[in-house]
Amino acid sequence: MSRGLETATNTYLAGNSLLSSLLIEIGINGGTNKFYTDAPFDIDYSGNTYIAQGNFLGISEASEVSELQITNINLQISALDLTNVQTFAVSSQINQPVTIYRAFLDPTDNSLINYPIMIFKGRIGGYRVEDARETATITYEVVSQFANFDKKVGRRTNLGNFQQEFPQDFGMEYSHETLQDIKWGKK
Repeated sequence: MSRGLETATNTYLAGNSLLSSLLIEIGINGGTNKFYTDAPFDIDYSGNTYIAQGNFLGISEASEVSELQITNINLQISALDLTNVQTFAVSSQINQPVTIYRAFLDPTDNSLINYPIMIFKGRIGGYRVEDARETATITYEVVSQFANFDKKVGRRTNLGNFQQEFPQDFGMEYSHETLQDIKWGKK
């Protein structure tokens, strides 16, 4: 099934050999998004340069099913570079967008065949840093758009949560001192 792919992509996929690469866009809180590829050369697409380097290590496979479910993938980034740890292994990266494309390349000149296909889009749900003797990795858990589908809307009554929306307001500064329930209205 073609899933609505354009003619040039369908023709390329029907060929005998395929050359493809992943294009990864990672949102950075308060900064410029990072664009990586697993190709051995930089790829320009949609006004962005996806950089070929050793920082992006790989992704886990995502599966499709017919019923609605929360899907996730793991995205691995090298933690050997200190700037990667300072950029990617911080709590402000939680809930940042991640988009993954599959790009098909012409083997004669390494140009893109038509447009890359979006294979996953989601948000960072969590991360972990794994250290080994000679290597270290940062693994992001990227969850699909339905990850917060059952989340209850609301706010915590603490200073940090309140100041996300009103940074100069200290009205909740002593909210942690009231440990009993506050009775409102008549008994």
